[in-house]
Amino acid sequence: MRQANRRQVTSVIAAAVLAVAASTAGSALAQAYPNKPVRLIVPWPAGGSTDVLGRALGVELGKQLGQPVLIDNRAGAAGKIGTAIAAKSPADGYTIYLGTIANFSVAAAWEPSLQYDPAKDFAPVAYVADSPAMLAVNSALPIHNLKDLREYAQKSGRQMSYASAGEGSGYHLMAELFKLQAKLDLLHVPFQGTPPAATAVAAGQVDMTFDAAGLKPFIDSGRLRPIAVTGNERWSFVPDAATFASQGLNNLEGNSWFAIFAPTGTPADAIATLNAAINKSLAAPEFVAVLKANGFVAVGGTPAALGAMVTKDMAKWKDVVQKGNLRAAAR
Repeated sequence: MRQANRRQVTSVIAAAVLAVAASTAGSALAQAYPNKPVRLIVPWPAGGSTDVLGRALGVELGKQLGQPVLIDNRAGAAGKIGTAIAAKSPADGYTIYLGTIANFSVAAAWEPSLQYDPAKDFAPVAYVADSPAMLAVNSALPIHNLKDLREYAQKSGRQMSYASAGEGSGYHLMAELFKLQAKLDLLHVPFQGTPPAATAVAAGQVDMTFDAAGLKPFIDSGRLRPIAVTGNERWSFVPDAATFASQGLNNLEGNSWFAIFAPTGTPADAIATLNAAINKSLAAPEFVAVLKANGFVAVGGTPAALGAMVTKDMAKWKDVVQKGNLRAAAR
């Protein structure tokens, strides 16, 4: 009888141990991240430089995570539609977002009534890349550097003009920051995007423009001449142009940045996993080749470092808009 009781007790204990083990395994399985595809919202149309960056990152990130990363292009309103969609997406780690300076710092400075709050609606994940900005002029002008530009502006007897991709665009504000620091009186001529703005400068209808890699075809064809770039060293993409700093404008920083964010409330372990995977992706030869071919500079780093950069950048562009009285001028 005692032997039967022992067997019964042993069976009960074994069953309990198995139940606990099964429960623990099931819990671990449920918590494993990621265990399904991840959606990457790119708030710009397919084919553009931001989309190229997002797709290349998605391929490499998928390898690192062991799950497909599906690109979801949500274009419209200069990236604001896709950004608003990302802000309202589930905070479960399975929706991430490729944010840019245009949709965070510049949009917040220019449009206080956005449908999203860049500071409150997103959690920083990882800084992906920078794209230095350049100032380019019509190649027929006798301007090869900032000194030439100042002298020509003084002697030409007319107000010089600059083209931008539109009112409130990143390079509109970049040009306004340049005006403040260089103390030049320039007329703003807005267009609907980089190609028409660059085309107008190449045709001699406007004197100059600020932009990034989108100007490269015009430079390669000899229609535009880059005379200055942001950053601490020459940009290998356009090596003939010296930096603004080396030409006396030490505080002119306006690189376009690209980073991954997640909706606020996304679990910390998911953000940590994504951050590690993105930093590994930035060292992958195939991804590095895409960055180099398109004028991007890899950055990487921690979520905290990205958050600090964004906070500083948002304050900077808000200050530019206020000092230049730009919104009042636009109205």
